[in-house]
Amino acid sequence: MWKGLIALSGAVICLAAVGSSSQENASVSGVDVIATRQASLDMSSITFHSMGDAMKAGREAKSQAYPALALAKWAKALPRMFPAGTGEGETSADSQALSAIWKDRANFDRAAGDYAEATAKLAALATANDSAGFTKQLEEVNHACNSCHARYKEGAQGPPKK
Repeated sequence: MWKGLIALSGAVICLAAVGSSSQENASVSGVDVIATRQASLDMSSITFHSMGDAMKAGREAKSQAYPALALAKWAKALPRMFPAGTGEGETSADSQALSAIWKDRANFDRAAGDYAEATAKLAALATANDSAGFTKQLEEVNHACNSCHARYKEGAQGPPKK
């Protein structure tokens, strides 16, 4: 019985190692990364503007908790959407990402961190139903977006124009 249990345990460990190894080696093409980040950035822009519209319409901040939390989640993932090899001309996909992202990675990561911090605060204000604070924080999130885009993005928000 013990021999069978030991053999079964060994087989399970081997299968887990193979499964783990294949998951670690799974990759996404540069073209797919660019498409994903562009779609996600577009969706974050739409989400941001819809939250602003909701506040202008007199809705309570708590009604925006879900989109604010989703935006904060995206903001934490954002820097990883710019891996090496996904700049303009490095794949067949058009990209508005400037090469400064990779040449000045520490400052890009800092700008992305500012965005993540601003969206986390936005989500907290929505959850607390602080409508005045939430509305003011929307301005801070917008500032974080514009500050990063001014240094690291070519063109206006939206799909590449090329």
